Amino acid sequence: MVKSKNMLMYIVKRLIIMVVMVFFVLVATFFLTHLMEVNPVLNKMSSDPRVPYEVYLQERDRVGADKPLYEQFVIYITNFFQGNWGTSYIVADGVPVTTLITIIFPKTIELVIIPIIIIPFLSVKLGINSAKHRNKWQDNIIRGVIMLGVCIPIFFLATLIQYFVSHILNVYTYGVINFETQSGNSITIDYDNRLTGFRLIDAFLFNDQALLHDTLLHLFLPSVASIVVSLAGITRQTRASMLDVMRKDYVRTARAKGVAEKDVINKHALRNALIPTSNEIVGLVASLLIGSLFLEIIFNYKGMGWYLFAAIQGGDYVVITGIIVIDSIIIISGTLVADVLYTLIDPRIVYT
Repeated sequence: MVKSKNMLMYIVKRLIIMVVMVFFVLVATFFLTHLMEVNPVLNKMSSDPRVPYEVYLQERDRVGADKPLYEQFVIYITNFFQGNWGTSYIVADGVPVTTLITIIFPKTIELVIIPIIIIPFLSVKLGINSAKHRNKWQDNIIRGVIMLGVCIPIFFLATLIQYFVSHILNVYTYGVINFETQSGNSITIDYDNRLTGFRLIDAFLFNDQALLHDTLLHLFLPSVASIVVSLAGITRQTRASMLDVMRKDYVRTARAKGVAEKDVINKHALRNALIPTSNEIVGLVASLLIGSLFLEIIFNYKGMGWYLFAAIQGGDYVVITGIIVIDSIIIISGTLVADVLYTLIDPRIVYT
C-alpha cells in the first residue's frame, strides 16, 4: 500500500515536471525557429516573381509576420493553450497543425511498429546467446554482425538497401508513398478505409487485402534498415548485463544446487539483467518514433519526419513547433515509463 502511494506521488511529480519541461521546449522552439533565415511568405510567393511588393506586404500583414517577435510569441502561446496550435502555411496550406499531426502521426507509428516489436525480442535473445557463449564463435559472430549496425549510419544503409533492391535485384522498391493529397484547404486521405487512420488496422477491420499488401510493401525496406541499425545498442547492453549478473553469488548458488542452465538464465539472471536493458528498450521506442526523419526522406514516406524536414525548408514555423512539442512529450513520457518499468522488473526498487 505504501509502495503504491509512493509510486503514485512520484508519477504526479514527474507529470508536473513534464508540463514545465514541455513549456520550456515550446518557448525555445518558437524563438529558435524564428531565428532561422527563412521567410515563409517569400518562399510561398517565389513561384511567381511578378508578384508586386505591395502584395507581399499585405500577405505578411495577413499572417501576422510583420508584428514584433514578442507580440507574435504572446499571440501564439495564448492560442496554443486554447488548443489552437496554428495553421500550416507552407507544407499543408490552410490545415490546422493539430489536424495535420493527427493524420501523419499514425503513419510514423506504422513505420516503426514492426521494428519496435522485433528489435527488443531479437536483441535480447542475441545478447543472451552472446553472453552464454562468451568469446566463442557464436559470440564473435553476433558481435561482428551488430558492429555493422554501429558503424553504418541509417541514412547510408537505407540508401544502400534501396539501391540494391531496385537496381541490383531490379525490383520496384515502392519508394513513393502518398497517403494524402492536398485539395484546397484540406488534406484528403487517398484510401477509403480510414476508420482509425492506421492503414494496417483498417486493412484488418475492413478485410482489405490490397491495402494490407500495399502497406506492408511500403514498410518492409524501412523496417529492415531500422532493425539492422537499432539492434546493436540493446544487444550490447543485454550482453554486458548478463555477463555481470552471471558472476553474482546467487547465480553460482543456483548452479551449485543443480538448477538447469535454462532456468538459471531465464529465472535468475535475465530478470535482473533486464533492468538496465529496459531503459534502452524504452529509449529505442522513443527514438524510433521521433528519429524516422532519414527513413521518411529517403523512402519518401510522408510521416512526422518528412513533414518536419519540409517545414524547416519552407519556414513553416507552427508546424515545426507542433511536431517538436509532440516529440518532446514522447521522449519525456518514455523516461517516465522506463522508471515505472524498473519497479515491475525489480520489486526492490522503491521511489520516494
